[in-house]
Amino acid sequence: MKFIEVIRLFEMTFDFKGFRGSPTGEIHEGHTQRPTLTRDEIFVEVSHSGVCGTDEHYKWIDMGLGHEGVGIVKSIGPDVKSFKV
Repeated sequence: MKFIEVIRLFEMTFDFKGFRGSPTGEIHEGHTQRPTLTRDEIFVEVSHSGVCGTDEHYKWIDMGLGHEGVGIVKSIGPDVKSFKV
């Protein structure tokens, strides 16, 4: 691996979308970005997520909805040993 590739590896950011509640109760697609993973963090690209009655209560708040997501490990922090990309 060349030196410039190593630098790019540590400068990686992640853009992703999710679905959020709103003050009107409408559900909106939201986009956000997160910086490079640190130490023991794992980035999972969620392919499916459950929505249940609990989410109905939170659709009035600007927060991400859904839980019990499943997906694919896309990137791991430098100290992660139990998962692979």
